[in-house]
Amino acid sequence: MNEKIIKILKQHVEVFGSVSIENYIEKLEDEFGIKPDLTFFDGYQTIITLGIGYPSKPTKFSGKGFGILSRYSYGTDYHIVFDKIISNIIKELKILGIKAKGNVDISPLHERFAAKCSSLGFIGKNDFLIHKEYGSYLYLGTILVNNDVQIEQSIVDDCGDCTICIDACPSDALTNGFEESKCISGISQEKIPFSIDEIKYFKTMIYGCDICQRVCPKNKGVNFTKHQEFEPSGIENINLLELLEMSNKEYMAIYKNNASSWRGPLVLKRNALCLLANQKQYGAIDKIKESKMKYKSVLWYNKTADLVIKMLERE
Repeated sequence: MNEKIIKILKQHVEVFGSVSIENYIEKLEDEFGIKPDLTFFDGYQTIITLGIGYPSKPTKFSGKGFGILSRYSYGTDYHIVFDKIISNIIKELKILGIKAKGNVDISPLHERFAAKCSSLGFIGKNDFLIHKEYGSYLYLGTILVNNDVQIEQSIVDDCGDCTICIDACPSDALTNGFEESKCISGISQEKIPFSIDEIKYFKTMIYGCDICQRVCPKNKGVNFTKHQEFEPSGIENINLLELLEMSNKEYMAIYKNNASSWRGPLVLKRNALCLLANQKQYGAIDKIKESKMKYKSVLWYNKTADLVIKMLERE
């Protein structure tokens, strides 16, 4: 049965591993003191961890007046693509009489830690799982099965003395271990007002960050994917002023199947304000004031807009 499962996995994903649920829970409690919701695992024995590759190459930034999406959000939303892949795997497992359920990103499971426990890779100083072949350029998913599945792998690597990502992070999110509240990728998705320091982080990237992955030596030469859905579709460079003027309907018509859309257009519009400030787009002040009036009831947006206007008017 083990060989049949492995054969199915090889047909659908680039990399995969396995860890018993008992082992995962034990390691989770030992390392983090976390006791997961055990009902989620009822009736299952093994976590199969899955990885599929990022888009093959980064998109070139279009320049002043634009903001670019993070590499992981190119093309079609990876949740959509990966959910379909996992559904197909589960269908084939069920033919073998195996009970299974899958998840991508949204579940009580700690995907990166489960991937580490299954020897898919190690957790780097940038808090990403790093695989020997794909570096950190992997989308992760999981499947729980009611069988004992054993996939032999070993990790023989780590970051060593390297601190390149720590030194490169503009927000010092990695200086004392990973601090989520300082992570630019994280705050770019939050519905919060930005401080002037936070506004200054947004120079070219309108969603996400990529710096700690881009500078990582383990990612050098990693430029491939087997999933054309992730390749740039032409929407990755966003015109900032056009975005500010878009209605929700217009925005969703373009971005509804993109990973950046899950928080809605206003988060990206708030980030666009920051880019306009850092790109010294003085001619945009009137448009920013118009958007401020349009969303006057949204305090976190307005507070950021006020600071951006002051920054531009002060220059």
